[in-house]
Amino acid sequence: MKRIFSFFLLVVLVFPGNKKKDEKKALVYGGIAVILALPLDSTVRHIAIDTKSEFADGLAEFSNNFGDGKILAPFVVLTGTSGLIFKDRKLVRTSFEALESFVIAGAIANTLKTVTMRERPSVSDSPFSFSWGNRSFPSGHVTVASAVSTVFAREYNCRAFYIIPALTAFARIRKNAHWLSDTIAGFTLGYVVGSYVVRKKGFFTIYPTKDGFEFIIGIGG
Repeated sequence: MKRIFSFFLLVVLVFPGNKKKDEKKALVYGGIAVILALPLDSTVRHIAIDTKSEFADGLAEFSNNFGDGKILAPFVVLTGTSGLIFKDRKLVRTSFEALESFVIAGAIANTLKTVTMRERPSVSDSPFSFSWGNRSFPSGHVTVASAVSTVFAREYNCRAFYIIPALTAFARIRKNAHWLSDTIAGFTLGYVVGSYVVRKKGFFTIYPTKDGFEFIIGIGG
């Protein structure tokens, strides 16, 4: 279990940082990582669910909330509202970018889930089982957690935000909801979407002004 947890922390350290226009590089790295993870899916799954640890159970239960849309989306809205109240233009812009990334990444993840039809580890013992109606690849929880975290990491130049999707991935595997490769794919997808939205400065935002608010629609250069 410690090895799995250490793996996700390692991802945080080596994943592409805050360089501009590195979405293609992230897709390549992420794609390779997914392929390399496929032979390890079953082994990692058994280690995760067979290891008895109250700490791991508690951490997984807590971290699973990071990718829950019912919690994550209201949190992003709350940060944006706080930015408006305290006239923090950067926090407002970042929150809108995070919300946009959440919606876009979530939509792409759900589409991929429907198309790939991969069975979850709770349904099949084989990571290579596919059937209609199954939606394991990629992990939606990890995707949206990664998308939102990437926006804050890029805007505030703080890689520590990537710990959030890493812990979410740990939780999804520990709870037998996803394979390792599902979580890596979600991490990659969320990063690419979040990075792109930040680079384009989002599609719309509201800025606090002396007289009220300024609403802007468009895509930055």
